[in-house]
Amino acid sequence: MAASPRPRAVVTGASSGIGADIARELASRGFDLVLAARRQDRLLALADEIRNATRPDPVEVECVAVDLSVPDGPATLWERATARGGKVHALVNNAGFGAHTVFERTEWAKYDELLRLNVRALTELTWLAVRHMRGHGERAYVLQVASIGGHQPTAWFAVYAATKSYVCDFSAALGFELQGTNVSVTCLSPGATVTEFSDVAQVQLGFVGKLAMMASRPVARVGVRGMLAGRREVVPGFVNKLAVLLAKFLPRWLVVRSAARLMGRPS
Repeated sequence: MAASPRPRAVVTGASSGIGADIARELASRGFDLVLAARRQDRLLALADEIRNATRPDPVEVECVAVDLSVPDGPATLWERATARGGKVHALVNNAGFGAHTVFERTEWAKYDELLRLNVRALTELTWLAVRHMRGHGERAYVLQVASIGGHQPTAWFAVYAATKSYVCDFSAALGFELQGTNVSVTCLSPGATVTEFSDVAQVQLGFVGKLAMMASRPVARVGVRGMLAGRREVVPGFVNKLAVLLAKFLPRWLVVRSAARLMGRPS
């Protein structure tokens, strides 16, 4: 089979929410896709949907069921994505989860998995992708999905917010390193979004959090648009932009207190 003339994108955490909508958005812009998540059934359903939506010349979609939190997960995904000399032109690091908990009451296994997925897997996949993309020399992109929590320390979300702070700082530094090359790095920092995240994290948002909540498709659209434009940072939504701006200028104690009140204490 002849190689597709279309660019290819790897999207992690693609089985639902922002990841699935980023996949839909990229497909609508002519990207072939490698979709990765743990839930194979969800991936296959999304792949069929995307192929049908892009007819009569459907994009190619490959599904890789993989747990990126295990040590060999990122390498396994990347080997599948680049098998038979396939080129990758975009990596979307969206896989991740949060835990809205009292720190010392939570089993270490939960935080260990969170750190391995949100930090280690993201970093390894970025390393693999950048080496590959710099090697083929064609225009390429990395989109890191962080959170406005990465801009404000958040009590009862302390570990999650810290991992997203890492993603923001890592992306900014790497983007600077890669300026002038064929690869750009964009960090997308959504706020509260209508996805499965809140259920998994067991969080109940307050009034302001619900007011700022966005649907995942607009978040995905803004993120992909920013990525393709080579922007370093994208924050969707006015309230989220305001929260990130205030976090830069308000006293740190006030930022921490405000974030804690916004997210609320776990039950």
